[in-house]
Amino acid sequence: MFMTTKNCNGSGNCVEACPTDAIKLVNGKVVSCITCGKCERVCPNKAIFKNKYGGYVVDRTKCNLCGMCMNVCPVDVITVKDGKIMGLCSMCGVCAPACENNARMAPPKRPVQMENEMVNRINIGTNHDDCIECGRCAYFCPSNSIKFSYIEPGVCTKCDLCIDVCPRNAIGPIEEGGEYEINMQRCAVCYKCLIECPNDAIVANHLELEIKHPEYDVENDTKMIACLECKLCADACPTDGLQVINKRLRYDVDYCSLGNNVNGEKHCADDFSHAPCVTACPQGILEFVPDSKITLEGLCVECGLCVKECKYGARKFGNNTWDGEIGSRCLKCGICVEVCPKEALTIEDGQVKVNFDKCVLCEKCAIYCPVNAIPKTTPLKMKISSGYSMLNNNLCIGCNLCVDACVFKAITPDEDGNLQINNERCIYCGACKTACPARAIKIQRDFEATI
Repeated sequence: MFMTTKNCNGSGNCVEACPTDAIKLVNGKVVSCITCGKCERVCPNKAIFKNKYGGYVVDRTKCNLCGMCMNVCPVDVITVKDGKIMGLCSMCGVCAPACENNARMAPPKRPVQMENEMVNRINIGTNHDDCIECGRCAYFCPSNSIKFSYIEPGVCTKCDLCIDVCPRNAIGPIEEGGEYEINMQRCAVCYKCLIECPNDAIVANHLELEIKHPEYDVENDTKMIACLECKLCADACPTDGLQVINKRLRYDVDYCSLGNNVNGEKHCADDFSHAPCVTACPQGILEFVPDSKITLEGLCVECGLCVKECKYGARKFGNNTWDGEIGSRCLKCGICVEVCPKEALTIEDGQVKVNFDKCVLCEKCAIYCPVNAIPKTTPLKMKISSGYSMLNNNLCIGCNLCVDACVFKAITPDEDGNLQINNERCIYCGACKTACPARAIKIQRDFEATI
């Protein structure tokens, strides 16, 4: 419950500010709902519920004004006003800033004790400024844990594989930084380059070999995504198919139940695209390959071959860290809290806070953040493509926290003073829903992947 300190001068500002009439003045002293919960327990219609802040809210569609809550209230603040039960504190906190003497304060919270002051992850990362998206790393990756959003088929990407396999050094740029060409005077016409080219960019015509290049000189918007080694797939695996051994991911095909029965039991769904490990991967890298001998591909085994083979130094072993800093553009929408698979994020006192002992740097929070307030290394982004929002005025307590939370000014009162959501302005981020202490707002949203 909110408490009143000795700084109170009996001005009554908190009484006027309280949207649920849960505060009153008695002989110049503040008396307010103590959120004891007796009203909830005696309500015969289950019309009173406890919210996420520890306060209580009345669902007016269920309430029949029987008065049981009024009879048991130990501080006698519950009343009927305009046909509505009033006097229950929702812990919205509106009273605190209204007090000119800072006499209203929230109950103290026990601080979360953490062993770590930041979270770190040692893995192979990509410097996207150096990467030219040639696809060479993906070609050499033994576990198919590197993928590209799009590589135009049939044209040279300068992956240099043809140069590597040419026995006569007949392939290369005519001038520095130029397009690759084949010197037919040197070429032995062994066709090794044609066979090995991963993008089918080399064609043969009557003993003449030619490298095809993009027709237009446009900026390359291809992006590479790779396994982050967050190990969420191992956490989700119902068997010992995926394990963390010496801090590295390992896949035991004999224990994997994708397409197999383990000890006579089938642990994964028939739709392998929804297998626990596949759906747990924040990058969407893991995939079931029925024709493969190992059935599951996409996890990085840290062999380092991509680092060795990258001609541009874009793939490197590194130590990624995060101190929990979140950009000022943060909406406090709560999407990051919703999608975090480790429950490492919370919103407290209007700020997003990170539990470093739980966070595994999977970057899912950053991938889904609608305003890019959380740093990330992956180019993958999940954007809100469509949605639906609804405000239930039978639950709304009129605290206007949703109005304050919406930076897009999508919530306004109608002619009757009831709040409504303008879906033309709303981006369905959910900041209003997160701020609402009464569960009066529902948000449904769809995401689409972009790179």
